[in-house]
Amino acid sequence: MEEILIAGGKGRLGVSGAGFLHLFWTPGSQVDLDDAVMSIETMQGLSAGRALPLVVEISDVTINAAARGAYERARAVSAVAMVGSTVVDKVVAAALGRHGFCPHAYFTSRAEALEWLDGLASSQGRGLRQG
Repeated sequence: MEEILIAGGKGRLGVSGAGFLHLFWTPGSQVDLDDAVMSIETMQGLSAGRALPLVVEISDVTINAAARGAYERARAVSAVAMVGSTVVDKVVAAALGRHGFCPHAYFTSRAEALEWLDGLASSQGRGLRQG
């Protein structure tokens, strides 16, 4: 999977061969509104405007309220699997998941997150990957 550096190198974004967006925020990053908007615009460009499932890795990342709001308003994805490693990451994921526009879940392993997204795609006849 080829990835694009975003937000001044705070993150990387790509599309997997399975049709999932993958957003990795560098541990220790503080994601603000500008970073969120940049990642949303890049996601929309990579997906040709279709809402694809997203795996986002948020280990040791702070995402401010304005950035969380931008993600909710964008509605740029069809499902979100958040991957973290700490209790704080779980709290960040809960704050990001308060919207109701698409399925979302928190995992401590990327493999489990991908399995969950695959299961969602399989359970919906047309699949999540088709937007």
